[in-house]
Amino acid sequence: MLNRRNCLAVLGGAGAALVKGPASAQAWPSRPIRIVVPFPAGGSADVSARLIGEAFREALGQGTVVENKLGAGGNLAATDAARSPADGYTLFIGTNGTQTINGSLYRRPGFDAVTDFTPIGLVWESPNVLVVSKDLPVRTVAELVAYAKAQPDRLSFGSSGLGSPTHLAAELFKARTGAPMTHVPYRGQAPAITDLLSGQLQVMFPLVPDILTHLQSGAVRGLAVAAPARSIILPDIPAMAEAGAQGVVASAWIGLFAPAGLPDAVVRRLTQELGTTVARPDFVQRLRDIGVVVQPLLGDAFVAKMAAERSHWAKLIADLGVKID
Repeated sequence: MLNRRNCLAVLGGAGAALVKGPASAQAWPSRPIRIVVPFPAGGSADVSARLIGEAFREALGQGTVVENKLGAGGNLAATDAARSPADGYTLFIGTNGTQTINGSLYRRPGFDAVTDFTPIGLVWESPNVLVVSKDLPVRTVAELVAYAKAQPDRLSFGSSGLGSPTHLAAELFKARTGAPMTHVPYRGQAPAITDLLSGQLQVMFPLVPDILTHLQSGAVRGLAVAAPARSIILPDIPAMAEAGAQGVVASAWIGLFAPAGLPDAVVRRLTQELGTTVARPDFVQRLRDIGVVVQPLLGDAFVAKMAAERSHWAKLIADLGVKID
C-alpha cells in the first residue's frame, strides 16, 4: 500500500516523465533548428533552405542554422539527418535523388529513405531541360534524334555524375527515342556545363535553374523540357511530348524532412508552417527569380508521389545495370 509520501513520490516521478515526453514536444522549439542540405551554398536547394529558415525563424521565434554537407550524391547529408534525434531540431532538405533514386543506385546508401524519415512536404519541382551546344546544327528534338542516328558516335551528353538525375533523364530520353549518345559523367554539374558552353559536350539535361542564364543569353539552345507541359519559366521551349518524344518526363525536386519518430505535435506544427511559407508571395517570387516554381505537396499525396518515383527509377536503374559501391 502506498503511503502519502510514496504517493507524492510516484506522482512527482510521473510528472517528470510527462515533462520529458509530450510536454517537451509542446515546448518545441526552445533552441535553434539545424537544416541539413546535401548541396553547396548558393544553389537552388541551399537558397530554398535559407528562405525556409528565415520564415521559420519569424514564425517559431527560434533561429535556424543551414549546414551544407556534401558527398556521395547526398547520402552523407541524408545519413547525418536520419541518425539525428527525432526531436524537431534537425531538418533535412531531401531531394528526388536522396529519397527516390539512391536506394536503388547505391549498394549501401547508409539510410532507408522510407523508414528513416518523417516527410513534411514537397517545396518545389523543376523539370530537366534538353539543351544542346549552340554550334550543334539541330533546332528540334526530331532533328537531334535524326542527327544522332545518322552519326551514332558523334554525340556525347554530360551529367553531374553516374546515376545522377541529369544522367537518368538522358538515359530515359535515349530509351524512348533510340538516339545513341555517349555518357560523360562529371564530378558535379558545373564542369559539365562549362564543357557544354565550349562545345566539348554536345548535349545535357540540366535542371531549369542551373541552365537558365545560359539559355537566356543564347549560349546554349533549349530543345524541350522533360515535363508534361511547358514550363512557365521557359514558355518558349516545348514540352517533350509536344516536341515528339513521348514518355520523357524527368524532374528534380526538394522537400522538407525530419528523422523518423518525430512527435506528432511537432509534425503538425512543421507541416502548418511549411504550408504557410510556400504560400507566401515573397517566397514564391524569390524562388521563381532563380528559376524554380513552388509546387507544394503535403501529407499522403507527397508520400504517394515518392513511392511512384521509386518504382519508376528503380526499373530504369536495373535496366541500365548501374550500381555504385
